[in-house]
Amino acid sequence: MAICITFGTHEFTSMLEGYENVRAYCYNCNHWNGRCVTRWPFFTICFIPVIPLAMHKYKEVTCYTCRFTQDLRDRPDINPDTRPPPNAGYGPQPPPQAYFGGYQQQQTPQQQMQYPPVASGATSPPPQPYAYK
Repeated sequence: MAICITFGTHEFTSMLEGYENVRAYCYNCNHWNGRCVTRWPFFTICFIPVIPLAMHKYKEVTCYTCRFTQDLRDRPDINPDTRPPPNAGYGPQPPPQAYFGGYQQQQTPQQQMQYPPVASGATSPPPQPYAYK
């Protein structure tokens, strides 16, 4: 007769009380996606939490973009009133969408095409010689 007993760990996480609306700056990925969370690890037997692995909950700042975690004691710049600047976005912004009738940038004569447009199936213009400096 075989008895299978599963051992492991599980972490209970929740938003830090009083810091629910705080968005912190992540020093790893340079975005304003850091959130203040509490984490409490437990030792489990058969998926049942039995023994806490810490005497208290860890208070941390976790970035939702890169999953970088830092102890809240190491971040004196974060308090319950911390907010990102008004022009800060929620991570990297996508490039603007191109659409017909939108703003078109004026090209200087050096940027304009030197050859007529190439129709499908036609060959491309000869390559330009490179001048190394």
